[in-house]
Amino acid sequence: MDFSENQLDKIISRNLSGSSTDKEEKKLKDWILASNENYLTYKIMEESAREGMHENSLLITEESFDKVWSETMEAKPVSRFSIGYRIIKTAVVSAASILLILMSVFTYRQLTLVTHVAVNGDHPVVIEKISPAGQKTKIFLPDGSSVWLNADSKLQYSSDFNEKYRTVWLTGEAYFDIKSDQSKPFQVKSGNIAIKAFGTSFNVNTYIGNQEIEVVLDQGDVIIENLFSSMIPGMPLKAKLNPGDRAVYSLNKSEFTVDHVNNTFDYTCWKNGILSFDHDDFETVINKLERWYGVNFTWSTQPAGDWTFTGEFNNEYLDSVLNKLVNSEGISYKIKNEKVQLVFPE
Repeated sequence: MDFSENQLDKIISRNLSGSSTDKEEKKLKDWILASNENYLTYKIMEESAREGMHENSLLITEESFDKVWSETMEAKPVSRFSIGYRIIKTAVVSAASILLILMSVFTYRQLTLVTHVAVNGDHPVVIEKISPAGQKTKIFLPDGSSVWLNADSKLQYSSDFNEKYRTVWLTGEAYFDIKSDQSKPFQVKSGNIAIKAFGTSFNVNTYIGNQEIEVVLDQGDVIIENLFSSMIPGMPLKAKLNPGDRAVYSLNKSEFTVDHVNNTFDYTCWKNGILSFDHDDFETVINKLERWYGVNFTWSTQPAGDWTFTGEFNNEYLDSVLNKLVNSEGISYKIKNEKVQLVFPE
């Protein structure tokens, strides 16, 4: 049975919220059983809906459902080659589950549009997904794995992903929740390292300009390999991580150090909308703020060399962070459009 995307999304939204009619249930069941692709599409939409129910809170009435639906579907089309999903930072008092699911299904449609890339003859092409500064993006890969892309990050993979190999290339920061497949290990490549996993959850921080690549393992196990190790005698080959381990790869020394952290959430909380600083120096603080809020900073003088900042902010506006800086260090600031000027005390 054929549906338009508009009809299908609406039926699935009602089904997941428990408000679909018997006729709609039958139509949806027939569509799901028609092909494996339809079944996978439904399961991914179901997961996306659960994420939406967890993350968003909106006030809506049943009478406004059709109005919201039409406004949502008339939204500006997203790019076929990049998509940024801005995390909603304000929670309202109560929610109607049907709208939350509807919004999540529409978000799924936006994200999967990126994967519809034409193949040039029999040759696969590179699919690129970008999360701009000030935004975070949830991506569902063809194998059922999911990836959170942090602000100012990019993920690339081939259009034949999951046919023989599962390899992605990362720039920036991402949290991976990998679908288990013992026959095809999942690989994340960045620079000269490769991270190999089968069914695992882990965070990778590999922003351009950093002198280190950091990997923190939540669940399962991973193997990190130096891709250049076979070329240089004596260079460390690889490191294996267990849950709670953190590996830091030095780009200058081409070697790994591994330690165990007390709480992996400190390294992965960004995907839950939490911006944290832990005795971070001035450059690190500015880099985090610019990526997180999509702004540019300028300053006349820099703080003393031993200046650091510690704080945690849960889905808060830029003003909240800057006010904390002002109160703790006597810094003043001005915000105009997307530019922030900092003035430190003499």
